[in-house]
Amino acid sequence: MTELNHDVDNPLLELEGRNQAIAGRLFVAADAFLFLAFLFAYLYLRALDNNGMWNPPGQNPSGAMGLVVLVLVVVTAALVHVSAGRLASAGSAAFRAPAIAALAVGLAGTVLAASQVFRPGFSPSHAGGIGSVFIGFMAVYLVHLLGALYWLETQAVQPLDETLHATVPPCLLYWWFLAAVLAIFSVLFYLA
Repeated sequence: MTELNHDVDNPLLELEGRNQAIAGRLFVAADAFLFLAFLFAYLYLRALDNNGMWNPPGQNPSGAMGLVVLVLVVVTAALVHVSAGRLASAGSAAFRAPAIAALAVGLAGTVLAASQVFRPGFSPSHAGGIGSVFIGFMAVYLVHLLGALYWLETQAVQPLDETLHATVPPCLLYWWFLAAVLAIFSVLFYLA
């Protein structure tokens, strides 16, 4: 087994960084297709609107809660961005504090998003087509949030060495992707 040198010009670390960046982009691209299915379901069911049951009166998801969740996810992505910037400029020791703050904010957003899924009175059986798409989307989105939180947590607790430089940029890309997906669907669910 080859031992990695801890210098910046290590070709194995550079190769690992490129591989991680490509893997992160491929993962985001593949994941985008999953969320496109929910976009298609939203647009199709809304256009179909059988018997005016797309969005029955009084059956809307909480817009205030949706806005809070969106803000928390965007703040989490921004904190991950700050931690990645600190990792690049100040080294590994400065990475941990914003990464842990991002974990806390992301966990709060995940808990509030979960509360929307299990809100009494708003379910696919009561809320028509929008309820079905909303509950399905939020359930899948919660799984993605939990996965992203786990990914961030593993980076926050791993030893501070050069391999951390390769794994942070794909995680940052994924958090911004999750924030963009939630922003798009928030516009659809709460404003359209």
